[in-house]
Amino acid sequence: MREVNNNTTNPGNVNYQGIQAKTFNNIQPEVSAAETFEVTDLGKMPADVIGRSQVARTSHQKDVEFSLKNPEKVEDLERYFDYLIGQKGLSYEEACEIIGATAEEFYGA
Repeated sequence: MREVNNNTTNPGNVNYQGIQAKTFNNIQPEVSAAETFEVTDLGKMPADVIGRSQVARTSHQKDVEFSLKNPEKVEDLERYFDYLIGQKGLSYEEACEIIGATAEEFYGA
């Protein structure tokens, strides 16, 4: 540490005599386990696992079952989808949101 004289009129009056510099010769950097983790099986990549967990199989199966049981309702929703994109000028994503909400609201899909 440094020693500061109590002379407040001269704030630059700092005494560095007797202070020795710290040496860092024998210090080894710490390596955490996260830095040395290596994935050898590409099927077990953390990002891949997260992506798979975001796709619910039940919702996909539910959509397919609804489509197979109600082809006329699916055709109506497809016509409405084409109308939203073609005549209303909505983007694909906006039209998908509306179709999804419409299917849930009117058909319970």
